[in-house]
Amino acid sequence: MPIEIPQALADSHRAHSTGSGWIDALPALAAEMLERWALTPAGPGRHGVVALVVPVTTADGTPAALKLQPVDEESADEPVALRAWD
Repeated sequence: MPIEIPQALADSHRAHSTGSGWIDALPALAAEMLERWALTPAGPGRHGVVALVVPVTTADGTPAALKLQPVDEESADEPVALRAWD
């Protein structure tokens, strides 16, 4: 099941410094991460200005979320924080 990129998220990236490159690569990145971590999409993605968050289930059926966003100075340490907050 391919991940649909919300138009508002695409427009946001095209209007700001990230440009079209990252948003154009996002479907392939999402597919790669879903496969890598054996995740199954469980509903439509949600977004803010920068990130796409897709509800997923893990291979054992645990609900989770896949968050994808460009890495920059502000977001580089976010995985550490998300792990700490569980």
